[in-house]
Amino acid sequence: MWARWVWSNFKQSVYVYWTHITPREMGVEVQGMKSNCQPWRWMSWSLPLLSLMMAGPAIANSANFASLQLSPGFSPSPQTVKGYAKGAIALHRIVGERDMQKNLCLGYGSSSPDHMLVLKRRFTKLKLQVNSQRDTTLLIKGPGNRLYCLDDSEKGKDAGWISDQLPAGKYSIWVGAFERGQQFRYTVTVEEL
Repeated sequence: MWARWVWSNFKQSVYVYWTHITPREMGVEVQGMKSNCQPWRWMSWSLPLLSLMMAGPAIANSANFASLQLSPGFSPSPQTVKGYAKGAIALHRIVGERDMQKNLCLGYGSSSPDHMLVLKRRFTKLKLQVNSQRDTTLLIKGPGNRLYCLDDSEKGKDAGWISDQLPAGKYSIWVGAFERGQQFRYTVTVEEL
């Protein structure tokens, strides 16, 4: 009974919000209110606020798996995070066909980043290496929308990345399967060089 009342009032509030019709125009008499009072005004800020509150946890934790926050000289080195590649969506559809160096963005993964790497300060040289014994790709989107798309590394078919002079900021990391539909476990090691 209570849920039905809440749903009914919610539907009416949404209708009033989107159409900007006052309760009086809908035939609802609000007792104790002056004729120039507009009780529907609260909805102009309450529904967007409610939506933001409900989306808050999704915005705050946008990675599928563990994240890292690092400063130069971090210990222990290397740091390791684990994940599970799903190979569902072409990664180039998420960020574009090519990165800043004109490398193709290959592989299949999740629509949201697998990991977040937060660099608290500038790093002189940093290495990321995927370990899976499979054919993997690596897509990294950094501050200022800097995009890095990587495939094979010196370790073979597992993707790796070595970069100089990385600015502080947030880096979104996708680990992709080279072929669509592949699913497997992996680790990513992060090491300061």
